[in-house]
Amino acid sequence: MKKLLLLIVALVLLGVLIVVYIPFTPSQTTVGSDRDTHNCIASAGYTFSVVRNDCIRVWEEGTALMPTVQIEEPVLAAYVVRSANWKEAEIFLPGQENSIILTLQDNTPVTTWTGPQGNWVLTYDKEQGWKLSLDGELLYTGNEQ
Repeated sequence: MKKLLLLIVALVLLGVLIVVYIPFTPSQTTVGSDRDTHNCIASAGYTFSVVRNDCIRVWEEGTALMPTVQIEEPVLAAYVVRSANWKEAEIFLPGQENSIILTLQDNTPVTTWTGPQGNWVLTYDKEQGWKLSLDGELLYTGNEQ
């Protein structure tokens, strides 16, 4: 009986020692520890902008463009961020990991940027605001903030 009691006490002590000496590892990552390849902290809302060459929050730096057709709730905006000289515009679409870089076109009646294949077209007019089209279909519109 004494041996059984000693065995139980030894097992309890061993269990306590294991619990005390095994370091605690949190199951969740710490906010701010999720830096991307450009050193932007996604959990703080930062995304790398190619045209600004910096980490930005698109909702603070960009102009919101709302979908022309509401497909689902919640309504998710796209954002346009311009380079300082307006020669490039960067489009951040909801659910897309990579942005789309558009280049300013010369000799157009309305300020116009197009994508590499010309399928994305972004226009800005003071009276009509922003319009973003893909293959001729108007997808997003917005006004300057």
